Amino acid sequence: MKRIHEKSARFAEGGSAKRNAIVMAGLQLFTQYGYRKTSIDDIAAAAQVAKRTVYLNFENKAAVFLAILEYLADQVRQRCAAAEAADGTAIDRLTGLLDAYYGMRFELFSKSAHMPELAEAFSNLAQSNIRDLNMEYEKWLARFLRSLEKTREIGGPPQGLTVEKIVYILVRAAEGAKHDLNVQGDQKAFQQRLRDLATLAITAMGK
Repeated sequence: MKRIHEKSARFAEGGSAKRNAIVMAGLQLFTQYGYRKTSIDDIAAAAQVAKRTVYLNFENKAAVFLAILEYLADQVRQRCAAAEAADGTAIDRLTGLLDAYYGMRFELFSKSAHMPELAEAFSNLAQSNIRDLNMEYEKWLARFLRSLEKTREIGGPPQGLTVEKIVYILVRAAEGAKHDLNVQGDQKAFQQRLRDLATLAITAMGK
């Protein structure tokens, strides 16, 4: 969880420091202990604020959970923007875009024993939010691939495919890569899988 705490200082720039501390504490506790076993008292103690302060900022535990999703969505956007603007080849940048979403999720949740419960909580509390984020992310990938076409870094999609179909395949493959037996919670191995996917997509759209 070291990187979560490192990000908290930057997160605080966008809002109340105490509110952000509560969100970061909630993220750490939910991944470590699960949604059900984490209480408002636990979150207050981890954030080093009074329980009353939590309730001044959030109606209940579900509201903290939704704020965590908003934070993670903002992180995805920032990481996507950085990956797209980075130096490197088309494969490098597409790998960065895949890592911006799926790499972050893998880093935060792959070693949590509570992922089934957290997935259920996301589905029950924030299904539409996640759907909107996924749609936004897929549009970002499609826009990036089209920008590569315009600059002639790549050609067009192979016959029978569209940019949207390529994005669809990419995101489903990236989602499934975490289940690869050769990955098994290994961040570097997972990132290599993402690079393999980026290489396949860019090669398929070669000049």
